[in-house]
Amino acid sequence: MVKKDNYTVLLIIIGCLALNFLHSPLSEIFFDDKDIFRYIGQVIYKGGVPYRDVFDNKPPLIYFFYTLGWYGNAWLPWLLDSLLVLFATILFYRLCRKNELPFSWFLPLIFNLLIRYGLVSFGNGMTREYTTVFILIFFCTMQGKNRYTFYILGLLTGLILWMQQDAIFTLSPFLLYSLFISKEGSDFAFGKRILNMAGGFFSVTLLLLLYFYSHNALAFLWNDAFLFNLQLPRVHKSLIEEIKTIKHALHEAEYEMAFYTSTVLGTAALFLKNKNLRLLWVALSALFLSFAGEFISGRISLGNQYLYYLLPLAATMPILIFVVFTNSQESFLEDKKVHFIFYMILSFTLFLGTLRYAMGLESLKDSPAAEMSDIDYLDLQRLKDFDLYVFGDSNFIYLYNKYKLLAPSPWIYPFFLNLDKDNSITHSIFENLKSHKTKFILDCSDVSSKHLNESIKIEWKKFIETHYKLIQTDPSNRKLWRIQ
Repeated sequence: MVKKDNYTVLLIIIGCLALNFLHSPLSEIFFDDKDIFRYIGQVIYKGGVPYRDVFDNKPPLIYFFYTLGWYGNAWLPWLLDSLLVLFATILFYRLCRKNELPFSWFLPLIFNLLIRYGLVSFGNGMTREYTTVFILIFFCTMQGKNRYTFYILGLLTGLILWMQQDAIFTLSPFLLYSLFISKEGSDFAFGKRILNMAGGFFSVTLLLLLYFYSHNALAFLWNDAFLFNLQLPRVHKSLIEEIKTIKHALHEAEYEMAFYTSTVLGTAALFLKNKNLRLLWVALSALFLSFAGEFISGRISLGNQYLYYLLPLAATMPILIFVVFTNSQESFLEDKKVHFIFYMILSFTLFLGTLRYAMGLESLKDSPAAEMSDIDYLDLQRLKDFDLYVFGDSNFIYLYNKYKLLAPSPWIYPFFLNLDKDNSITHSIFENLKSHKTKFILDCSDVSSKHLNESIKIEWKKFIETHYKLIQTDPSNRKLWRIQ
């Protein structure tokens, strides 16, 4: 006879995979960051090296994840993503059940609803999505006790750092707790904890460093993935303005109800009887450090396209609720009915929003380039590596992936042309186009000119009119040019 727990696990697996399927390759939300990651995965697949052969400023781990898609198809990265989320979900469920939490399946369900919420997640394969999953796995692991606990925690720390640097701030309360406070590691002296963690951390780090060293690209990695990020322009706001921005973002993302409920419950628990007040402070700290990416960059104020900066809350909110319920010594917080009421408050808007998203999938999956007549023309060409260059709009990076070709220049992302103070980057693009005899240029500079200063625009127009002839102009004033 099948145990009741096995039925629950089966239902959790089915529910988790069903939510992941909402973001499958059949109905994926178009987002330029993902096409950039996919393109750099293609560069690696064809023997190139990130930063040296294509410029971006993310840590490198995400690019290797996307390389899998070029060895198979788009379903491989989706499968990896889905299995990671499922693994974190099962771990969290086992932890809830081990602590005899009523409705042990509910918090794992809320985690899945939050991380797959259409207004925030923008589909699978985002760096902050992966680090959110790793943070939840880290928390579940640090609650356990076995000989490999600290090695695994170090491994996860390495994965997080090399996936999304600012996620380390969200992880830091759990990291410090596991090193200095947790009773679960009492069999390990502090020095042994450090050594085990270092072993796990360098298992990831040394592999990546060895890869870049073997390709003579360590300097590119250091300059582009680390030093460059210190130079990026930031949106500077006062603390009050930043809080207002975050409040508005929570409202736009429909995370408001879950966040306020978690915050009020966690704060109130500080003044109630609690078996592990230090862990409660750690969970509350992690909740507020979930906004570290926004405080560092200020990007959310630029629009809803940056709502994915809220993704770390998908882990830290359920973790905080778990800590409150499992450590509270107040009788009313041990009542099953109270648990159920809080779970319903946390998840009600998430259920409705997920249902709304599932019903509107067909209207979400098209790319902004789907209606361009230029694409029909390019479809008829036999394009190979370096035959096409897109200038001025990151949305059309997807064309490199569509036609499975490499761009003639490492500079594919127009945002970075903001930093081309002496036009040296622009001149390097000219040289690349001439050396590769690039056949076609899709010029979006008249549409997305915010990334270009006047001197770049003047030089670009002069170059393209000298070496190329105009073929088509679409209604948005994007122009397709062919080499003369």
